[in-house]
Amino acid sequence: MILIKLVKNKNKTIKEAYGKYYARPVVTETIGIDELAEHMASHNTPFSKGAIKGLLTDMVSCVKELVLQNKAVKIDNLAIFSIGIINKMGAASIKE
Repeated sequence: MILIKLVKNKNKTIKEAYGKYYARPVVTETIGIDELAEHMASHNTPFSKGAIKGLLTDMVSCVKELVLQNKAVKIDNLAIFSIGIINKMGAASIKE
């Protein structure tokens, strides 16, 4: 079951959303690669926790490598990983 909480929008700059309530997910725990490997190993697999952790660790390294080559990596039913850029402010010209 997905847990949610209702949060009132207090951002006055978005007039149509201000004062309305929106559902937000509740995260109860963060699972790391160790815990994920242990969980996966408990699902009647012939692979050990260590083998699964090694595979996941290598996968993370490869996804990072490919994303840094400007490629998007799609893991079906999970996510598409791609590079993101956050600008602090815009430039007045291309030369800036």
